Amino acid sequence: MLWWLPRRDFYLPDVLGFGLCLLTAYVVMETNARQHLIRIRTRLMTCVWLVLSASLAFMHPLGEPIAVAALLATAYMLLFRCYQRNRPEAFAFHAFLMLGIGSFVAPIMLPMAVLFFFHLGIFLRSLTWRSFWAGVLGLVAPYWAFAVWCFLTGNTDLLMPPLPNELDHDFFFNYQLSAPMWTQPGGGLSLAEQFSAGLVVLLGLVGIVHFLRTNFDDKIRVRMMLYIYMVQTLLLTAFLILQPGSYETTMALLVVSVCPLVAHFFSLSGSLLTTFFFLLTLLLTAAMSVLNLWMTSFSIS
Repeated sequence: MLWWLPRRDFYLPDVLGFGLCLLTAYVVMETNARQHLIRIRTRLMTCVWLVLSASLAFMHPLGEPIAVAALLATAYMLLFRCYQRNRPEAFAFHAFLMLGIGSFVAPIMLPMAVLFFFHLGIFLRSLTWRSFWAGVLGLVAPYWAFAVWCFLTGNTDLLMPPLPNELDHDFFFNYQLSAPMWTQPGGGLSLAEQFSAGLVVLLGLVGIVHFLRTNFDDKIRVRMMLYIYMVQTLLLTAFLILQPGSYETTMALLVVSVCPLVAHFFSLSGSLLTTFFFLLTLLLTAAMSVLNLWMTSFSIS
């Protein structure tokens, strides 16, 4: 219904985006099922992804945000399979391959490879020379294929790297808080965007605090993987603050990273205060949905 409401029609990009969202939900569910990230049997991790992605209207059509979210979710699933393996090269190659493909549409995923190497060495204990070079090959493999295609078709001008154009100084701290923030294209974050970012970051921070307070109950393997989600969430939050011009892409990556932390919090805490916060979260998420859908319908009309 949320995918249908903005246009009141089955718009093909929205249908394709909905399909990719469901595929990402399966990847998130498979990650939780294989790694047992939450100690009890629950589908809340998948549900958090579905609720947040449905509430953010810019993730509905098939485009950069939903594509990079699917690629990052797949990269997480493959990266975790490297945990303390003697020969993790295959999983490392394919995890970095997802980052390499994603960097074509979101250059932030290219420097994220440095973080993945850090995770391989510190948290997953599987960084060897073989896994290192497997990751490098996976990262550059899409560029090799793209370079061959450019030479064969004569479009060598497309080989220019996209990263310098993305990290333009005009993007940094482009809030313009003194100006109206409802419908200004390029004029900073809108009210809906500020509200959405604030809610997702708040949920992520609450999940991180709860995890740090209760992580002694988790297995060491699960703890290491949740540390990865925590580091990714904190750094993506910092990037969102520093570069609000990349709001949609960063928010999509952030939603994928906060899902396990939020699900861990709501699944494993049952106090009265937690129940109240859960109900408040539902109300705030509903408000975020209405605000985003109203802004989307306004821009379409």
